[in-house]
Amino acid sequence: MIGAQIKPDYSDAIAEFVKNGGEIKQAVNTHKAEFNFSVSTGGSKQNIPLRKAAEAKGLKTYTPFSPCEKCGTSERSTKTNACLECDRRRARAKTGLSLKNLEAVGHYLLDKGESVEFTSGGKKYVLKVEVA
Repeated sequence: MIGAQIKPDYSDAIAEFVKNGGEIKQAVNTHKAEFNFSVSTGGSKQNIPLRKAAEAKGLKTYTPFSPCEKCGTSERSTKTNACLECDRRRARAKTGLSLKNLEAVGHYLLDKGESVEFTSGGKKYVLKVEVA
């Protein structure tokens, strides 16, 4: 392989270490593992009583055990258990309409001097731009 480096030989340094009284011992596996249960799996289990208590009080939202891993928001819906900010972002992405996009539509209709007619729920609507 081109550009591969050969690892240095530490045998002389190890021999010097042992000669100066250093000890080399076998590694010990303690079979211990640290877990952070406030992350998604354990945290969601701890959210259940918080959610049920908020639902019993008639609240629409509750503060979970730990904030959302994606956005860091500390507010969830008692009905869906979804993070409110992530839910809002999904809805905005799904519709694709933001204030900026609506303004662009307004400029388009103004420049073209047109109006748009559409039907929704059996009713006819007209979308047009007028001077305020």
